[in-house]
Amino acid sequence: MRKNKSPLKRWMPPAFLDFCRLCSFRAIKLSGHYENWDDAMAQCKGYDQSIIFEKTLASALQVKNGNKPFERDSVLFDRIVYSWPILASLNWAAAQDSGKLRVLDFGGALGTSYFQNKKFIDHLSEVCWHIVEQSKLAELGNEHLKDNFLSFSSNIEDGFRFSSPNFVLLSSVLQYIDDPFDVIANLANRDVSVIALDRTPFLNEDQKTFIQKQSVPSQIYSASYPCYLFNENEIISAFTKYGYQLVESFHSLDKLSTKATWKGMIFKKTS
Repeated sequence: MRKNKSPLKRWMPPAFLDFCRLCSFRAIKLSGHYENWDDAMAQCKGYDQSIIFEKTLASALQVKNGNKPFERDSVLFDRIVYSWPILASLNWAAAQDSGKLRVLDFGGALGTSYFQNKKFIDHLSEVCWHIVEQSKLAELGNEHLKDNFLSFSSNIEDGFRFSSPNFVLLSSVLQYIDDPFDVIANLANRDVSVIALDRTPFLNEDQKTFIQKQSVPSQIYSASYPCYLFNENEIISAFTKYGYQLVESFHSLDKLSTKATWKGMIFKKTS
């Protein structure tokens, strides 16, 4: 059977193969209902960080070296899957600052969003893309992927000192942090022109924020960990209290739960 896989892949259109890869993300399951992070964590088995780091690095290098155009959560694709509202907001932020784009990408892995949008931001007069990640990922990023435009650190303070960002990106990250509102406060209590969220799960307006257990299928990597599902108004209020206005919201690609809708939001600093 193994010998038949390569010929099959050769005649399958890339769009179909990418559809199959997207289906593997939709196989992610969310279950349970927890009021606090510790209770949810007690029901999760966690994940093998070393395996995830190795897979993420290998996939990121495939993209950096031009062998594949796109990766997301270590899964490789044969075409770039764009978030067009995020790309538009990146260029919008640069247009307000003489063509300069300085991004602090919080939880940006090993450059997924940077490589995803690279060909559309290369024309700008200045690009600085700084990723704040777990210390091991930041170390791997600086060792294997750092260049004149892309760099890594393991805390927000260093990220702001290094990049003086005019754009903060939070893509598929807030829901996996035990204190997301503290992170929002840390980032929003600064003079950053634009803050954008993407791939974040939101509940109906009348539902309170709660936590579920997220289980990842083995074809991506075997893991389970807590995941917040947010009340939309709570997130908006967390930004508006620091002088940000919601400019636009949009649906993201992910549809992992019937309880929540995966969306993005773009905030502009107004005061």
